[in-house]
Amino acid sequence: MAIEFNPAISSYNYRPQHVNFSANNIANTTVPQEKPENNKSGFKEDLSKIAKFFTTLSEMTKATVKGVAFGGVTGAAFLSGFWLFKALPKGFRKGQSLTNVFKHPLKSIGTKGKVISGIAALAVASAHIIKGKLRANQRTANVDHQLKTGHRPAIGL
Repeated sequence: MAIEFNPAISSYNYRPQHVNFSANNIANTTVPQEKPENNKSGFKEDLSKIAKFFTTLSEMTKATVKGVAFGGVTGAAFLSGFWLFKALPKGFRKGQSLTNVFKHPLKSIGTKGKVISGIAALAVASAHIIKGKLRANQRTANVDHQLKTGHRPAIGL
């Protein structure tokens, strides 16, 4: 049910004349059933569905690639930070394990460092994916808006 503004009707002291507001009449009133909408879709609706699909597909693909790339860089940065500031000083203190720090860098990083690096990478990746989903929703809403209003954006703006 849509509610629309009708400027011909004054909002002050408006009471329709054809409706009886007595208690007996209100109790016996039935709510009119809305007619089901005709689900026939035209060429424009089919075209907009295709446009929305490809818009969502392209935005989510871009977001996923960005999420994997930036998440991987973030995880690698965290791992290298834990290696540089935790494992390397520990290797210098212990003497013989210094060669193991350089030969096996992932083994020299503790479990805490690996977990924090993974969480940071997942957080960055999920932030990019959520951002991509919101951008896809915005672009599909723009497709719907253009379908309903019929106007197209100016070229070159």
